[in-house]
Amino acid sequence: MQSTSHSGSSGGQGYENVPNYRYHLALSQKMAKIGSWELDLSVDDPDAPQYWSEETFRILGYEPGEIVPSFTAFINSVHPDDREVVMAAAQISIKEGREYDLEQRHILPNGHIIVTRSIAEVVRDINTGLPLKLCGAMKDITENKEASEALDRVNREMAIFFEKIDEVLYSVNMQEYRLLQMSPACEKVYGYTADEFYQDNYLWMDVILEEDKHIIHQSDPIMRRGEVVTNEYRIRHKDGSIRWLGGTLTPTLDQDGNLLRIDGVCSDITARKDAELALITSEQKFRTLIENSSDGIAVTSLDRNLLFASNSMLRITGYSPEELHYVDMPFLFHSDDQSALIAVREKILEKPGNIARFVARFRRKEGDWIWLEGVSQNLLHEPAVNGLITNFRDVSERITYEEALSSANKHLKKTNTELDRFVYSVSHDLRAPLASILGVIEFTEAETDQSDVVKNLSMIKDSVKKLDGFILDILDYSRNARSDIKSEIIDFNQMLTDSASNLKFMSGENGKVAIKFNVIENSSFHSDWSRLYIILSNLISNAIRYYNPDVETPYVSVTIEICASEAIIVVKDNGIGIDEKFHERIFDMFYRVSKKSVGSGLGLYIVKEAVYKLGGTIHLASIPGNGTEFKLRIPNLLK
Repeated sequence: MQSTSHSGSSGGQGYENVPNYRYHLALSQKMAKIGSWELDLSVDDPDAPQYWSEETFRILGYEPGEIVPSFTAFINSVHPDDREVVMAAAQISIKEGREYDLEQRHILPNGHIIVTRSIAEVVRDINTGLPLKLCGAMKDITENKEASEALDRVNREMAIFFEKIDEVLYSVNMQEYRLLQMSPACEKVYGYTADEFYQDNYLWMDVILEEDKHIIHQSDPIMRRGEVVTNEYRIRHKDGSIRWLGGTLTPTLDQDGNLLRIDGVCSDITARKDAELALITSEQKFRTLIENSSDGIAVTSLDRNLLFASNSMLRITGYSPEELHYVDMPFLFHSDDQSALIAVREKILEKPGNIARFVARFRRKEGDWIWLEGVSQNLLHEPAVNGLITNFRDVSERITYEEALSSANKHLKKTNTELDRFVYSVSHDLRAPLASILGVIEFTEAETDQSDVVKNLSMIKDSVKKLDGFILDILDYSRNARSDIKSEIIDFNQMLTDSASNLKFMSGENGKVAIKFNVIENSSFHSDWSRLYIILSNLISNAIRYYNPDVETPYVSVTIEICASEAIIVVKDNGIGIDEKFHERIFDMFYRVSKKSVGSGLGLYIVKEAVYKLGGTIHLASIPGNGTEFKLRIPNLLK
């Protein structure tokens, strides 16, 4: 296509005044960023030169004339993914005479990708109707496309935000008093759908509690002045519950100051209001507790000035909090307690949070002395307190009782000591003649062969032994109850050997009960030797005493396993056993299962008391006819 067809002369006039339309067209295209092009359909060669305007060159990333404009050059600039669509659209336009209108992507020489929109029409031969040219225009719409996509993205995000946000967003046309929009969150906050609000413009006001509507009315003139309004009020939810709402209204006024619309946001603040109410209630409860507490609470500054005192101060000390503001409190304490109180103060001032306890005498306003017990803590670092806080109470009555109890304990210890000496003396004085009586009986038994005399002597000897055993039980009980625990290393093998040796004659009299023992030593063991000996001797002697004569080989076995923390002792026999109904009382003092039972009824009681004294436990398992098992756990006193 040539550019000179419009530049000839006419009627002899000068052509310098004739407008250059192609120049003006190029300038217009450049300003509008719209390029034009022509595709000669009569040429089959895709590389044949075609027409591109200068702006078309620039749109496709070239300087005008930099390359030969051809169909190949154009189609190669199209993004590979869009070429098939471009070709198809061009063929349909040429074949069917439709307008060509398509958006496609182009890859520029510098690698950038742009989006263009092309519009074209087919020029046909007037006589034959055959297509001659495809003439079109193209525009770079990349920025518009990106802006549109960004806007769509923002709109989608806003839509999601609008749907998901818990706050209710709304707008109202105040000229027509018509709801413009209401976010879906209204159903959660109010219980009513957006459609219900659209249908009833006054619904939002109707749900406000009558006693809170004045809050809205008071805000109206403020809002009409163009000021933002923030309110908190209660509504009745559709489900009947009362909810607290908090909201902000932003008004829009016209140039004459008339209210055009309001945009608002409100949310359910019931949880916050409940928390605030709970806090207020808690503070009131705390204050009530402090004001009515029997204990006194005082807060003093670093320079000993009273900052706060509870109502109990007057009841306890006789001074009102106001009076103590003018009294140097340390001098109201007894002079003998001053040094201890100074030490308490120095301790709590060492570092924030330190706590110290005190007991001191205080002179009441009336002049009498009382004992105060208290706890002081350094809370100077706490802004809400900024002082030394002391909780105190009047313990005069308790101190009096403690002094009386201490005096009684001293007297009791003296009495117990005297009783121990008396028990030991009486027991010794009683056992000596009993030993003599036994000697006379045994001598007489050896000198006579009269059966009646021997029988009577045997009965007397049994009674004397029973009395001697009873005296020994009393001595064991006295020692266990009065004496302190003495920790020493324990040789269980030796202890059991000694116990078995002392009981061998008793075993012989009772069907030769076999005494077996097994000591497993995984650690050394420390405890009170005397008490352990009493425990084992009593349990073994009971097993011998109550053996089962129907058993061919009666026995009592002692198994002891020692570990670092304790000794587990199991004393087991195959004797006559103990009925379960007696298990709960078997450890009671002087308790015997039947009148036929041998012994004083003190043995198992002494065992239980000795075990508890050592900090241990004892458990009984027994079946009549099958035997009895005692299981003990004694703590290891090894340090």
